[in-house]
Amino acid sequence: MVRYLDPEDHPELERTRKARSSVGERLARLKEKNAALRGTEAIEAAREVALRQLDSRSRSTGELRSAIVAKGFSTETANEVIDRLQQVGLVDDATFARMLVHDRFELSGKTGRALVEELRRKGLSRADIEQALALINPDDEANKAFDLALRKRRSMGSVSRQVAYRRLVGMLSRKGYSPSVVSSAVSQVLADYAEAEDNE
Repeated sequence: MVRYLDPEDHPELERTRKARSSVGERLARLKEKNAALRGTEAIEAAREVALRQLDSRSRSTGELRSAIVAKGFSTETANEVIDRLQQVGLVDDATFARMLVHDRFELSGKTGRALVEELRRKGLSRADIEQALALINPDDEANKAFDLALRKRRSMGSVSRQVAYRRLVGMLSRKGYSPSVVSSAVSQVLADYAEAEDNE
């Protein structure tokens, strides 16, 4: 049952509503103000947006463009700002792609299709994506898949081989490993795990 709370009896609800609307109103006014800027003023204001984005972490040109446009600036202004940032080396999609692929692969074991999808969402070009993915060594990928599968199998407890197989295949597939790598890693882990249990 849904209860209706009267704002007169609950003044905190009205304060929350006003706070939310005021944030939205401020953002709308800011976008209008930015959209009205022209020439150097627009470039400088949009550049500040980009630099604030870069303060927290590296960004792709696609991410920066979206952030600048979201603040009310035109795509043309965003592109001009990004061009200038690229010229001074603050933005480099190829380097960004390589760093992201390295971090995702080493820290979470992502590869293949999963990385392609993430890189595309960040607005990276096909060429930058392919060059970055080429840095993952096939042997390293196979070893990573095995390590992930082994760690996952150890956390499952006493489940049937069929259940373990399904869960391991699903986990590695979601991380972007190819069917052949998945099959090899899972088969090896289950065989090693069964042998270890038999020896106990």
